[in-house]
Amino acid sequence: SLIDVQPGGSGPNLLRVSAGQADLGITSASNAWDAWHGKDPAKPDKPIRNVRGLMVFFPSAIQIWVDGNSDIRTIQDLKGKQMSAGQPGQTSWLAFENLLKVYGMSIADIESDGGKLHRLSWKESHNGLRNGQLDAVMWVSLYPHTTVLENETMRPIRTLSFADDKLDAYLEKYGGGFEKVTLPVGLYKGQKEPATTVGTKTFLFASTRMPDAVAYRVVKTIWSNLTRFQRAHSLLAYMSKDTVGKGMVVPLHPGAKKFYDEQSIAYGTSKLK
Repeated sequence: SLIDVQPGGSGPNLLRVSAGQADLGITSASNAWDAWHGKDPAKPDKPIRNVRGLMVFFPSAIQIWVDGNSDIRTIQDLKGKQMSAGQPGQTSWLAFENLLKVYGMSIADIESDGGKLHRLSWKESHNGLRNGQLDAVMWVSLYPHTTVLENETMRPIRTLSFADDKLDAYLEKYGGGFEKVTLPVGLYKGQKEPATTVGTKTFLFASTRMPDAVAYRVVKTIWSNLTRFQRAHSLLAYMSKDTVGKGMVVPLHPGAKKFYDEQSIAYGTSKLK
């Protein structure tokens, strides 16, 4: 069968699959949670509830990367600095805005005293951090990400840790599909102490229109060829029997459930109401 790959992001993917413009999509549990409840990328009168989970690909976390030798230790230290958090409307940009809010801050604070929140792509952002044009880059991203590890040929990198009470506030106000995670010492060369942050899961999904037999075949094909897929894409290195069925927040597609039952692969039940 013909596979048509469309550019986009976590939010647009939910819209496309829900509307029948694509059969499969990749999204984050946080975006799926918001869409289910009628928040961006959905609308209050049009929540997206006709999507079903297939497989978890990898965990992501809110990370603010800085030079390992930088004096930036907290979000407050970002005032007046040069940084990137992706582009307006993206998952990372929205997460950064929400994180600032629980600290009683805004983008205007970052841009005080000559600071600037640059609207850059992933590649532009990390090139900027690598060559010293940027002081910090924020993204909701896999950890450790290969791009960041490659940048460490130029400078050691670490990611900021956030205060527990601020993370609790973030989870309470904006954290559907997120959970608290600890990034370990040594995750990056400059990571001399653990970083507490919040993370989500990135997963493959379909709509309720996908027949059970097709969903079953999709999951079985990926699982049966996992080593080949992992060689082709480093992001899939984290998939295992313990991870592929957990953290999607949306209901599991019955076809995927059938395969997991046959393989004795554990899966999480939906937390959505």
